[in-house]
Amino acid sequence: MSTPEALLKFKRRTLGLVAAVAASSLTLAACGNNADDPAESTPAAETTVAEENTAEETTSAESSSTTATTATTSTSSTSSGTGSSSSTSSAAMSADEETLAEVRETFAGLAPEELFDQFDGCSAAGISGSFDCQGDEIGQFQFFDSDAKAASSTQLLTELRSSRVVEDSGDRVVGWSTLGTSAIITVVDNRAGQVMQQLISSDQEDPRQRIYDLGLAKEP
Repeated sequence: MSTPEALLKFKRRTLGLVAAVAASSLTLAACGNNADDPAESTPAAETTVAEENTAEETTSAESSSTTATTATTSTSSTSSGTGSSSSTSSAAMSADEETLAEVRETFAGLAPEELFDQFDGCSAAGISGSFDCQGDEIGQFQFFDSDAKAASSTQLLTELRSSRVVEDSGDRVVGWSTLGTSAIITVVDNRAGQVMQQLISSDQEDPRQRIYDLGLAKEP
């Protein structure tokens, strides 16, 4: 028969083996669970990546669409602005040409037809019945449809010592007035109550010769 000490040793060994087996089982179970986790988590990870890629593609598509819309809007705005500017310029040119036709007809008695042909356009001035006309080569002229202006201009030409008269037939007076280095060439039609004037530099041009060149008076 076994002694009590032998039985005690046997129990201790048995308990040690049970504890070791239990520990091994727990370790294997843990390893098994860890080994299964990647396989189980892989679909979730793949789903997350796919969702992120889809979101990025959607954002990129929306961004491209927004950029295209902005570019289209910008192009439309530019085209609209260009068209509006061209229309405004054409309207202004048409108005100047219409005013030139009016000036040509109204003041035909002051200057030869060739002078009006050199104007690019005319516009109404600040004073009622007055117009500004200009041309690249001929310069700027002013026209006045006013009896008072005609009377005062005639007086300035015929009475001031700083003025010179080139032609004076009573109704028609042509000459210039000098102020410093500037000269105002003036043509007056007292019967019609009309005046035409041009400001020039007397240092650069001879007023008398300028009058002859424009055909405003006959050169002797």
